[in-house]
Amino acid sequence: MLRERKQVVIVGAGFAGINAAKRLSRRADIDTTVIDRRNYHLFQPLLYQVAMAGLSPAEIATPIRGLLSSARNTSVIQGDVRTIDIGAREVTGDFGTRRYNYLVLATGAIHAYFGHEEWEEDAPGLKTLEQATEIRRRVLTAFELAEHQQQLVRRALRLMQADFRPTTWKACWEVVVSERPATEVAAELGMTEGAVRTAIYRMRQRY
Repeated sequence: MLRERKQVVIVGAGFAGINAAKRLSRRADIDTTVIDRRNYHLFQPLLYQVAMAGLSPAEIATPIRGLLSSARNTSVIQGDVRTIDIGAREVTGDFGTRRYNYLVLATGAIHAYFGHEEWEEDAPGLKTLEQATEIRRRVLTAFELAEHQQQLVRRALRLMQADFRPTTWKACWEVVVSERPATEVAAELGMTEGAVRTAIYRMRQRY
């Protein structure tokens, strides 16, 4: 008489979940289902490399099905687990309901701000690819802004060398460095827009 195969459900495909599935794949009397909200296994120790633009996301993310391709008794489901009924031994999510004999919860951890969730905006966590790419975006944007500021400093040095009256010098500064509209600056300083543009033209021709 054939024995009924035991059903194992593993929630989470991190290091623990993947290794559990690989170990269980050696058992002939078990069927294993791996459930994860993403379809890839993330090598978290290298997330900082993605955040610093040293690696691309694809270099640290491996398809779960690829890692478990040799496990004939293992299936993979991408989805979010919503409820776990311990009495009925059922896992329910957007993928439907799965019954189990044994359940492995390997969902990993999240970062914590010790009751100060407002800190997350300025100090994002580093547990997911989305967080890593957001940090990378902020870092690269900061470099671009720094380069832009260097250009503004060079423009300011040009203006400091120009032999203009204080009002004309301020007009050039506001338009060239602060990038304000010439019309707005002229009205504020009691000058004509033509006078402001002429001063800027003279400055650029000479310096």
